[in-house]
Amino acid sequence: MSTMTPKVVMFDMEVGDAPKTDVKAEGDETADHTKMEEMIKELTTSLTGVKHEQEYMSVRDRIHRSINESTNSRVVLWSFFEAVVLFTMTMGQVYYLKRFFEVRRVV
Repeated sequence: MSTMTPKVVMFDMEVGDAPKTDVKAEGDETADHTKMEEMIKELTTSLTGVKHEQEYMSVRDRIHRSINESTNSRVVLWSFFEAVVLFTMTMGQVYYLKRFFEVRRVV
């Protein structure tokens, strides 16, 4: 990692209410509700994890896209430079060979 390029540090915090710790009551209906609430909490936790992962992948995609576009533009510029050099060398060689085989008459 280069020390000369700017760096970006990102934090993701989730602020909310503390989880409730209910005292379990006796009975089938409250047990069903408690089990349902636990399942909902697990689903919420899983969904939050998926959301964080998706945000991370989005940021990562933007970074990689930027790097790829930068690399692509450099390759295009370098190819253009190579084409100019190749054309210049070709013209120079044609001129040199033309002058080399030119017949000079001495009168």
